[in-house]
Amino acid sequence: MRGLIVLLSALALSACTSPERKPSVAFFYWKNRFALTAEEAAFLDSTNCRTLYIKFLDIARDEAGTVRPYTLLEVADTLGCGGRTLIPCVFLTNSVFVAIKPDEIEALARKTALALENVGQQFPQPSFSEVQLDCDWTERTREAFFLFSKKIKRYLPPSTRVSATLRLHQYKFPQRTGVPPVDRALLMLYNTGNIHDPNEVNSIFQPGAALRYVQGVPQRYPLPLDVALPAFAWTLVYREGYLWKIGPEHYTPPPYDGVQHIRTEVVDTTLLRKAAAVAALLPLASDARVAFFRLDSTTVRRYPAAFLKEMCQKAAQQGAVK
Repeated sequence: MRGLIVLLSALALSACTSPERKPSVAFFYWKNRFALTAEEAAFLDSTNCRTLYIKFLDIARDEAGTVRPYTLLEVADTLGCGGRTLIPCVFLTNSVFVAIKPDEIEALARKTALALENVGQQFPQPSFSEVQLDCDWTERTREAFFLFSKKIKRYLPPSTRVSATLRLHQYKFPQRTGVPPVDRALLMLYNTGNIHDPNEVNSIFQPGAALRYVQGVPQRYPLPLDVALPAFAWTLVYREGYLWKIGPEHYTPPPYDGVQHIRTEVVDTTLLRKAAAVAALLPLASDARVAFFRLDSTTVRRYPAAFLKEMCQKAAQQGAVK
């Protein structure tokens, strides 16, 4: 009940605005092939989107245990890129940094920077002002991931900033997981539930669960803070009580003779509004980017552009710091 009162208070307070806070709309593009449709490009224009976070590559261990970049982005068309800041993103699995040696981290940083450069050559302006690292590091792996974060700067152009995503547990417990040695951080305000639980209501976002991570945290994070809000849906398929597949919203699994449970999770406008209210409690930077995950045809049709612009303002109105 107390969490609900806090959330309602945040919704009420977010009616206030501050001229010093200038949030901007951003989106994540998380496909392996970059080609915006005309509809998506027009949608970016209508939301006044200034920034696109684009997954350039994944880094993981292969079956032999070797760490390597893979699924490098293929750029088929650069429609919609003009006039926007493009931020290459590197997704790294946590297992990459388990039992990895310093010299291997050095080599990985060099390979990653080279892969970023190669993918970037497919865009009209191949130089980028920022690169984002996306890794769910833990107490066990933070030292290795932080060393990688430092090392990669050496192989990027001197003016390139490095940012990192934050999961909610990393934001809530910095004394355990540490603060990454980067220039900026982006808090992912979603995945609040247990995706592996067949009985979970909605693993993408639940206001009460999000509030438990946000409440009681100091009113200033050591790095300039942006936020990512959920604007997506998916279908989860469980077989014999275990997560078997994550599919798109309208995915239909093949027939199965055993125990199968299917759950489609959606973040509708009501739930997204609640997420923005929770974000309003965060100590966001005065120039915060409010990024929506993710951009695709479903996003364009589910969320009106005016609504997303409104959510951007609401998310940044209360928690911002200079």
